[in-house]
Amino acid sequence: MKNANLSGNFVKADSVVAGAGIMGVFTALYLARKGQAVILLDKGPIFRAATGRTGGGVRQQYRHPAETPLSMASVKIWANLSEDLGMDIEYRRTGNLKLVRNEEEAVDAKERVQRENAQGLEVFWWEEKDVREYLPILNPDLPIQGGTFCPSDGTANALLLAGAMHKALQEAGVQLRTHEPAKKILVSDGNAIGIETDRNRYLADTVINTAGAWAQELIRTVGLDVPLFYRKSQIVVTEPVSPVFPCFISFEHGYCRQAASGNLHLGVRGYPVQNKNTDISYQAFTDVGQGYIQYFPFIGRILLIRGFAGITTWSPDHIPIIDRVPEFNNLFIAAGFSGHGFCLGPIVGKLLAEWTVDGKASMDLSAFSWSRFSNSKDITRETSYE
Repeated sequence: MKNANLSGNFVKADSVVAGAGIMGVFTALYLARKGQAVILLDKGPIFRAATGRTGGGVRQQYRHPAETPLSMASVKIWANLSEDLGMDIEYRRTGNLKLVRNEEEAVDAKERVQRENAQGLEVFWWEEKDVREYLPILNPDLPIQGGTFCPSDGTANALLLAGAMHKALQEAGVQLRTHEPAKKILVSDGNAIGIETDRNRYLADTVINTAGAWAQELIRTVGLDVPLFYRKSQIVVTEPVSPVFPCFISFEHGYCRQAASGNLHLGVRGYPVQNKNTDISYQAFTDVGQGYIQYFPFIGRILLIRGFAGITTWSPDHIPIIDRVPEFNNLFIAAGFSGHGFCLGPIVGKLLAEWTVDGKASMDLSAFSWSRFSNSKDITRETSYE
């Protein structure tokens, strides 16, 4: 592997973070609060990609067992974020209801409730009568078995969070370089020493790749690869209506919540894509008509006014990679959050800052290791580092 050519001008910092989605901004903020000089790069404004196009769920239930402790720790941070950031981000702990249609799903759901309770998460199994009492807008003719409810789950407004984080990053002294995408990771003598963009070279003691859908492209510039794939998630927004959804609701066709403005956000299940086009498709509106109306018939009588889409990055086992990159002591990656990273952003940023500055994270991250994918490293590529 060739060393980077460092002749000419460059900018020096303690840490450089690539990607200003929710993982990157919290990592940069916590690093700065630990006294680090931090540069945060992104190809657009912060939260331009998946984070800014999220359904806004801050969810702990229905996760992989390894993720549950992380989500619980993150919710503790979410609880005080508006106060910490000095701005209301509309974080509301209204609960999360997962509807269950058939007996097979009910067996699995009840087992999940027991497992999550054993992990310390308060989740309840609700019988059909409990669900209908809580959610009277549900189609009375729709057969269901019941549902699981986590009262400490909630939602937040990603756009308000973006503004609050931008202010917090500035106050913490983070150098935010937007509209400046990372092109390659610079390497010298087997160490990552920085990131190059079209405008500058940023040298740092630590390099952190939180580039979301572009994380794979960036890691390939050091001759390694990581197994990630992409899905397009789409959300349709209705006209404002009187309160009908008391919490975040998920079911077989998607997920939904009601914003503070009264608009309903109706998420449809994502599908695999090969590119990163974020145009919303006509199919998203069709899916709302076919899927949502059988659950909530009133949706057929209100206006669908707009929609948006985002690209989520998935790992083969649907949990993220949060690790030091093999063969590089000072190169870290957090990617592949598989469509449910919004809740985890605060805790992942905190743990990465601990790991890179203090030498050890305060929670066990071994389940999210790079090495669990045996074919993800030592892939030779024709790459120039000069």
